[in-house]
Amino acid sequence: MMQGWRARIGQIRPATAIEGAEEWRSVCPVGVAFADARTIVPKVDKGGLKVMMGQVIEASKQLATAHVDLIVQCGAPGIFPEGGNKNAEVVGEITKATGVPAITMMEAMLDGLRAVGAKRIALASTYTDDVNEALGRYLEAHQISVKAMKGLNLTDPWDSSMHGDDVSYRMGKEVFQAAGGAGKVDTILISCGTFRTFQMLPYLESDMGVPVISSNQASLWRALRKCGLKDVVPNLGRLWHVA
Repeated sequence: MMQGWRARIGQIRPATAIEGAEEWRSVCPVGVAFADARTIVPKVDKGGLKVMMGQVIEASKQLATAHVDLIVQCGAPGIFPEGGNKNAEVVGEITKATGVPAITMMEAMLDGLRAVGAKRIALASTYTDDVNEALGRYLEAHQISVKAMKGLNLTDPWDSSMHGDDVSYRMGKEVFQAAGGAGKVDTILISCGTFRTFQMLPYLESDMGVPVISSNQASLWRALRKCGLKDVVPNLGRLWHVA
């Protein structure tokens, strides 16, 4: 039997990290398979992100040879600092080069926030302050108000893989409380595809009393829905139950 008889999903991720891809595989629905392509990210800053995005089309062409049904560009910082139409531009370029439908992690995060009705959020990430601020501006431009933000201030993409669910839980809790907690914030966003969140998501939601959206959770949810699959992945948050 062919792997991925329901859906074959291609993912483009930084070469330094396996965390995001393995989180997806740890909860993979029956009949779904993932194909991986990698990009070199010298540094999570303007120059490094430009290098990363310059490799996306070649990586997409590699995935297309695996006859994937969808290509997911993972690496939201490659999209949001540009603002404007960057997301549509990248999706269009991938599809034009490969003939395969595409989404981005940034698009998935935004769709996830909208699906849970997010209006006022607390943001935690692995990013530096300036990258967080760029993400904040992007979200504000899409009518989502960022009430507090906190980052690990990492620029080496490898360093992000050294921080697990315990760190993402604590950061999510701290930034939620810094924003004023329940009543002031309706959603927590944890951004970075290498930042592990799957084990802690249900606990952070339960303990804080609000939905939690994370990069990997939202991108997997959006990828499955884009492929027409309605699977609900257990213990990955309220997002799976609203759309």
